Amino acid sequence: MTAAQHALLEGDPALAARRLVYARNADPRNTAVLKLLTAAFWQSGDLNAAARAVRDWARVERDRPTPLRFASRIYEDMGAPLLAVDAAEKAAAVAPADGSAWERVGRLKLRMMDQAGAIAAFERARLTEPTVEGLLDLALAHHLAGDLGGELSACEAATRLDPSSATAWSRYAHGLARSHRVSDCLAACERALQLAEDAEVSDLAETMRAARPRELPSEAHAA
Repeated sequence: MTAAQHALLEGDPALAARRLVYARNADPRNTAVLKLLTAAFWQSGDLNAAARAVRDWARVERDRPTPLRFASRIYEDMGAPLLAVDAAEKAAAVAPADGSAWERVGRLKLRMMDQAGAIAAFERARLTEPTVEGLLDLALAHHLAGDLGGELSACEAATRLDPSSATAWSRYAHGLARSHRVSDCLAACERALQLAEDAEVSDLAETMRAARPRELPSEAHAA
């Protein structure tokens, strides 16, 4: 173990893996060895060996999410998205209160264009441990699914969670522009621009200001 750790610190993960194989063979249920072996194979680029090692580790630590998270990342690097999603879902099931685990499931499903699955996962994250990034990814999933109402709800929640997030206000403004809520869109643009310069938001604000006079006659007629 000590020699393997030194090899890792010296930037030689392949040597560390060779040394750790002997430690694993001597004690195949040693989780510290299995974790280091997984990392060493992964860092050395031997993804098939890393996948075998992480499966051994997961069989020993059945009730912990860490080996499953490693497995998901390794499968992702291997270009095996279905296996990556499966491992990420198992990790989230083992630690259901971990919002980041559900967000990872959502992002993996979003990359596979599974909008419904992504939305379900991001909603779990929203209920347990919401983040601005997760809410904006939820908004993106709703956008790709053609649900403008869901997109706006998620963006608005992001602005409430962190009122100082220029990104959240910008995304909210762009969504509002597609809903034809001109005044609300302008207010969101102004808030975003107070927080950070953004040429796209400035252009959007100008477009909305140009559209606002055309909105007035209909409003007056409605009144």
